[in-house]
Amino acid sequence: MSDSLETILSIEDIRIKAYHGWYAAERKIGGMYRISVRIYSQCTLSENFDDIEDSINYEDIHAIIIRQMKQEFRLIETCCKTLWNELKQLSPYDKWEVSLVKEDVPIKHVGSTTFCIKG
Repeated sequence: MSDSLETILSIEDIRIKAYHGWYAAERKIGGMYRISVRIYSQCTLSENFDDIEDSINYEDIHAIIIRQMKQEFRLIETCCKTLWNELKQLSPYDKWEVSLVKEDVPIKHVGSTTFCIKG
């Protein structure tokens, strides 16, 4: 029997208007995006989960996302990687997963596109 646990901290569907897109019109009028973050960690069976110093502050994650989404990106892949790069610095030894959903893409019959990066 292992004396460690894998934990997953998940922050789902932060919705924000941003000005990303390949086409100039997308960057001008903006669109809605959803960002979700998961942090995969290891801890001991004896962990009590009662000290904020042993956790990742949700407000720090939120602040990074808001700040980075104010930038203009042509591709959601670039935006997602930029988010991942900065978020990973909060806890470099954990595995981070960042998912970026672009709602209402300018392609007929396509509701959204998603890019996800994990590592």
